[in-house]
Amino acid sequence: MASAASLICVSAKYPISRQPSAKPLLIIPKPNLLLLRNQPPSAPHSFKVKATDSDNPGTKTSSIVCGDCDGNGAILCTQCKGTGVNSVDHFNGQFKAGGLCWLCRGKRDILCGNCNGAGFLGGFMSTFDE
Repeated sequence: MASAASLICVSAKYPISRQPSAKPLLIIPKPNLLLLRNQPPSAPHSFKVKATDSDNPGTKTSSIVCGDCDGNGAILCTQCKGTGVNSVDHFNGQFKAGGLCWLCRGKRDILCGNCNGAGFLGGFMSTFDE
């Protein structure tokens, strides 16, 4: 049950400050109040986690620095070619105008698609340990 401080009392006859002993007609809980029912605890879940795809737990996957981004995780934007602006020719090439690039949003870089921005291949930044 919620405390009296977290409930709003509404009476049709008198304001709340004038009725010390009057019973409220309607009790409305505040919208941020969360009431929970007593429920039995759920059954525990168990998971099997594997860090590598191989069945041999003693081997690690070897990682290689990404060749497309050279380990940076980002490449030049393929839409604006790293300028940050999509330029459009006007008046037979005498004038260029454009807005921010829709792909990189003016940041000039996008995530590398080869390594998904990690900078290396294989998922773990490690090498094979002997």
